[in-house]
Amino acid sequence: MQCPHCGAMTRPGAGFCAHCFSPLPREAATDLASAVVAGPLAPGSFLYGGRYYVSRVLGWGGAGAAVLATDQQHSGRRVVIKELLSEATDPWRREQDLKQLRLESSLLARLDHPFLPKVLDHFVEGERYFLVYEYVEGEHAEKRLAQSSWPLSERDVLIYASELLDLLDYLENNVPSIFHGDIKPTNLVIGQQDGDIHLVNLIPPTAQRTRNRLRQRPAILGTPGYAAPEQYQGQADHRSDLYALAATLHQLLTGRDPRQQPPFSYPPVRTLNPGVSPETERVLMQALQRDPSQRYQHAALMKREIDAVLLRHFGVPFSPPAPSLAAGQSTPLPLMGSTVTPSGWLSQPQTPPPASPVQAESQQQSLLPPPAQTVSSGAPGSQPLKSQPLLSRPLSLGSRKVPLLHLLVAIGLLVIILGATVLLALPHVVSQSGSTAATRPGASPSPPVAPSPPPLKNGLGGYTVVDPATGQKDYIGISDGRAAFDTNRPDGKLKQQAAQHLQSGDVGGAAALWQSALSVDENDAEALIYLEDQRVLSSGSPYITLVVATMLSGPDPAAVGAGRGDLQGAYLAQKEYNSSGKLGGGLQVRLLIANSGGSSLFATTIAQQIVQAAQADKTIVGVMGWPYSSRALNALPILAQAHLPMVSETASSDLLTGRSPYFFRVCPSDQQQGLIGADYSYQRLQARRVALFFDPADAYSQSLATAFSTRYSSDGGSIVVREQYTVGKPATLPALLQDALTHQPDLIYFAGFSADIAPLLSKLPTSGPFAHLQVMGGDGLYLLQGYPSNARAGFLRLHFTAFAYPDEWGYLGQPQPAFFTAYAQAFNANGQHSGYGYTRPFTDSILAYDATLALLEASKLLISGGKATFTGQDLQRALAQLNGPRSIQGISGSIAFGSDGNPQNKAVVVLMVDNVGHIKLESIQGHFLK
Repeated sequence: MQCPHCGAMTRPGAGFCAHCFSPLPREAATDLASAVVAGPLAPGSFLYGGRYYVSRVLGWGGAGAAVLATDQQHSGRRVVIKELLSEATDPWRREQDLKQLRLESSLLARLDHPFLPKVLDHFVEGERYFLVYEYVEGEHAEKRLAQSSWPLSERDVLIYASELLDLLDYLENNVPSIFHGDIKPTNLVIGQQDGDIHLVNLIPPTAQRTRNRLRQRPAILGTPGYAAPEQYQGQADHRSDLYALAATLHQLLTGRDPRQQPPFSYPPVRTLNPGVSPETERVLMQALQRDPSQRYQHAALMKREIDAVLLRHFGVPFSPPAPSLAAGQSTPLPLMGSTVTPSGWLSQPQTPPPASPVQAESQQQSLLPPPAQTVSSGAPGSQPLKSQPLLSRPLSLGSRKVPLLHLLVAIGLLVIILGATVLLALPHVVSQSGSTAATRPGASPSPPVAPSPPPLKNGLGGYTVVDPATGQKDYIGISDGRAAFDTNRPDGKLKQQAAQHLQSGDVGGAAALWQSALSVDENDAEALIYLEDQRVLSSGSPYITLVVATMLSGPDPAAVGAGRGDLQGAYLAQKEYNSSGKLGGGLQVRLLIANSGGSSLFATTIAQQIVQAAQADKTIVGVMGWPYSSRALNALPILAQAHLPMVSETASSDLLTGRSPYFFRVCPSDQQQGLIGADYSYQRLQARRVALFFDPADAYSQSLATAFSTRYSSDGGSIVVREQYTVGKPATLPALLQDALTHQPDLIYFAGFSADIAPLLSKLPTSGPFAHLQVMGGDGLYLLQGYPSNARAGFLRLHFTAFAYPDEWGYLGQPQPAFFTAYAQAFNANGQHSGYGYTRPFTDSILAYDATLALLEASKLLISGGKATFTGQDLQRALAQLNGPRSIQGISGSIAFGSDGNPQNKAVVVLMVDNVGHIKLESIQGHFLK
C-alpha cells in the first residue's frame, strides 16, 4: 500500500507511514489492517529452495519488503533479504528488468567497504527478485536519537560522519561513480559489536527507478526532508549524498526532524544546540547549500574538514578503517546467465581472485591501513583527491582503486611495520573486526545506565534504587495498592500499612486503612485511586487499565507536587467514567500508579516495568504521563516498541514533536508557548533587548529558548546576551545576572524551572536603571507554593506562559464545567479546607484530567465501533482520530491531535504576578472552546 503523503510503500496494518510518519487515511489503514505478509515472505517460511529461513519482516519500502532470515548453508548466519519490485506488467519488459537487476546486483556485490553491508547473494523466487545482504546487528540512528533525552554528542556524530564520508568517497571513486540516493537516520545502523556506523539499503539503479515510479514520483530519489533540491528534478549525483548526510547530521545534533519542517529549511545548528562548535556548523551549512555547485564537490573535501574538527576539539586523530579484504576478494556473484551491460555501470567488470581463509585471516589482522583509504582519509593539511591529477591513475587492488604514489607510500609503511611485528602481540592495538572504535582516544565515560526492574509478579511492585547522580535512595515502581509512593505526607504511614494488608490478601483491611488515610489527608488521590480500583475489581465488570506515570518521591518538591496533581486529575476522570458508565459496553476503568522518583533516568526503568506488566495483563492499553519532557523522552521508545500509546499532560519539549506515532500530548509544545511569550514580551511589555537564560543540555530549556529567540528576533527584538546555566545547579545565576546587566537588557527571559530561578530573583536590582526590570518565562516558572521570601521582590516582576488556569472559563464568560464541582467534592469532602488542592484545582490536575480524558474518549470510540476488547495499538489509532469533528473539549481547551501528536492551536495562557503577589490571568491565546 502506498502512503498518499510521500508515496512510499507502507507495511500492512500500519496506521501511519513508516517513512514520513504521516497518518494514513482511515480507508487505507483499514485495508492494510486486513492484509498480511503472505507467500514466501511470511515469517516461518523458506526461500531459495529452503536455504533461507524467514525470521521476521523488517519493513516495507518503495523498492519492496525486507526480511531478516537465517542462512541454513552457513551455520545459520543472519542475513537481510530485500525484495526488489518491478512494476512492469508486460512479460518481455519484466524479463529485461530482471536481467538488469541481476547484473547490477553482481556489480554491487563487488563493493567492499567496512561500513557498507556486503551483498552476499541474489536469486529469483517465482516472479520475485531478491537481494541478500550482510546483517548488521545494532540500532539505526533514528532509534538511538529517540532513546536519548538530548541530541547525540558532537564528538560521536563527527566520528560517524567521518566514517560515512570515507564510504561515500569510496563509492564516488568507483568506476563508474555510485551514489546511495537515500541517506537518512533510518538507513544508518550503529553496529552493536563495533560501534561504527553502517550505511544500509543501497539498492541497484533499476530498483531505485522502480521505487520512484511506484511512489508516483518519477523525478525524486530519496526521502522528503533529506533529499537535495536537485533530486526533485531527477539530477542527483554524489553531491546529493553529501546534502542528505548533512541533513541527517543536523538532525542528530539538534533533534530537529526535517520531515516536520518546511522543505530545504535548516537553521544554523548552534541556534538549536549552542554547544556545537562553530566549525561543525559551518561544515553543515556548506553541505546544505541548495545549489550543488556551492557544496563540497567531493566527499574527501568534506571529510578533511570533519577530521580537522575532530582533532582540534576532541583530540581524535581519525584513522581510516581497515576493511575485511577477505570479503572484498571473494568471487563475485554469478550473473545468472545474463550478458547485458547496463548503461552507466561498470562495462568491463574485473573479477578479483578469491582469497584463501589463511590469507583472509592474516589480512584482517594486518596493522597497515588499507592503501585505498589513505587517499580519502582527509587528514588536516592533505590535498583532496580531485586536486591531484598526477596521482589520479588508479591501480587495481582487489575491488579497490589505489593511486600509485599512495601505494608506494603504503609499501614503505609496511616495511617499517613488519620490523615491529612484536606489536602483533599487543591485543589492544587494533580491533580484528576492522573497527575504528578501538583506536578512538579520549572516549567519554559511559553515561549512567538505568537499572532494570527486578523480577516482579505481573510486573507490579515497588523497590528501592539508588540515584546515580546523588547517591540517595529512592522508592519507585508500579502499584495497584500493594506499594505506597507518596508517603511524605500526613497519611503516609497509613498507606504503607494498607499496602502490607493488600499484599497479604486482606482487601478489607487495606480499604479501611485507605479510608483512614483520607480522613487524615482528604486530597490524597493515591488512596482514592486504590479504593476505586478495588471497587472495580470486586464488581466483576470488565475493565481497561491505564497507567498513570509521574513522580511521587525524590528531593524536588515541585516534581512531587506535579505528581500529586497528576493523580488528582486522573482519578477524577476515572471516577466520572466509572460512575456514569461512559465507556459503554459495561467497561470500567482501573488505574495503576507508576512512580519514577527523583531521577529522569528511572523513567527508563519504569517504562520497562510497564511493558512487563502489560505482557502479563492484557487489560493495560495505555499510559497517561510523563509530565516532564526528559522522562517522556526516556520512556517513549520503550513504550512505543511495545505498542503502548502515551498521552502526556505537560511534557512540552519540541524534541517530542513527531517523535513517535505513539506519543500524544494535551499541552502545546514549547514552540507554541515560546512564540506567544516572544510576542507578549515585544508587544505588551515593549521589550526590545532581552537577556536569555537557558540550559542547552536540558530538553525543555533548550526548546523553549530556541522558540522564544527565533520569534522574538523576527518580531524585531534583539537577544543581547545568552547566559548558559545548568538546571538543578542555580548557584551560578547571580554571577550570570551581573554579566547580563552589563549588556543593558530591558527584559530577562528565563527558560527554566521555578526550582532554579529564586537566586536570580533575589539578586534583581531594587534601585537604579534596573529597579523595575521584568522577568518572562514559560510554564516551568509556575509555582503555586510560592517562592522563597528572599526572592519575594523579584517574584512580583514575573510573567510566564502556562497551559491551563482555573479562571479561564470565567475570563471568557463561560459557565464552568462539572469538573470544578467534582474536584471540590472529591478533595474537600469534609469541607474543612479551601484553595489549591482542595477546592481549586492545580494546573497539573486540569491537564492530567484532559490527558486521561483523551485516552478514555479514544477507548470509547473503539467500544462504540464494536470492539469489546482492544490493544494499545488499537488505542493509538483511535487517539490519532481525535480531531476535526471528533476533537474533544477539555478543561484546558479544545483538544484535536495533529499528525505530530501535538494538539492543534491549543490554548496558552499568559499569567503575571500583581503588586501584592497574586497570580493573575492576562490573556488566552489559541483555541479554547471546541
